[in-house]
Amino acid sequence: MTREIPFDFIFDYLLRIETEVKPFFGMFAVYHGQKLLLLLRQRDNEPDMNGVWIATTPDGFDSLQEEFPALRSKFSPKKGAKRKDGASWLVIPPDADDFERTAISICDLIVHRDPRIGRIPLQTRARKKP
Repeated sequence: MTREIPFDFIFDYLLRIETEVKPFFGMFAVYHGQKLLLLLRQRDNEPDMNGVWIATTPDGFDSLQEEFPALRSKFSPKKGAKRKDGASWLVIPPDADDFERTAISICDLIVHRDPRIGRIPLQTRARKKP
């Protein structure tokens, strides 16, 4: 059974760049080359986790949150600093009054290569077999 990609309207605004969508732990990851840009999640379980997740850097975290008040923090730079990859995530919740407008604005920043959005994930090292 194939699940539909939620919030697929965003792809209309990402047409100017090449994207690839991959399943990602119950979500869908949107990549440009090796750079992870967004996660898309709309599920019945844990509805507070639904929305458009934006991969950002600790440097871009605060400025994006100031620019877009609808964004909610999922993993802040302080928490992310404990992670090896320094991951920071902001989420546009689907019930936000300006959900679609904010998502479109984020897509516009992505198309214009805003350095605050996206990151290249750490490569998973193959485990050696005994």
